[in-house]
Amino acid sequence: MPRFVRLFDAASETITAFYDALRRGQTDRAMALWANEDFVSYIRADGTRWDGLEQIRGGLVAQFAQSVVLLDSLDTTEYDTVGTVVHTATEAMRVGNEDAKQNTAQLIHTTYVLVHEQGDWRFAHIHSSPLPPHAVEQFSLMMHARPDGLH
Repeated sequence: MPRFVRLFDAASETITAFYDALRRGQTDRAMALWANEDFVSYIRADGTRWDGLEQIRGGLVAQFAQSVVLLDSLDTTEYDTVGTVVHTATEAMRVGNEDAKQNTAQLIHTTYVLVHEQGDWRFAHIHSSPLPPHAVEQFSLMMHARPDGLH
C-alpha cells in the first residue's frame, strides 16, 4: 500500500485517540494530539473558546475535574491534502462517566483541522456546535434513509 494512503488513515486515528482521551479523562494524552503551536484553538459545543496550548490544557483539566466527555461519531466526511486534513463529524455527546451512556446525548457538529507535524497528525483547531432541533430532525431522517443508517 502506498505511504500516502496510510498517511491519511493516521489522521482518523488521531481523532479516535482524542475520543478515547476524553472518555478516560486523560489530559496529557489529549494534549499530546495537538500541534506544538501558539495558534491552536478549541471551540466547544457550549461556545467556550480556548486559544493556545495553555488554555486548552487548563480547560481540559477543569472539564475532567467535573466529568469526562463521551463522543460517538455518527456521520463523517473528510478532505485531505498533503499537509492538512479537515474532518467533519456529526457526533452524539454525553457528559459524565460510563454511566452517562444512559443519559440523553446532545447531537453536535464538529470540525477537526489537523496538520502533519513531525510525522504525525496533530490538531490545529477543533470547533463544535450543537445541532438545532430542526437539524436534529433532518439528520435523523437522513440516517434512517441510508441503507447503513441507524434504525
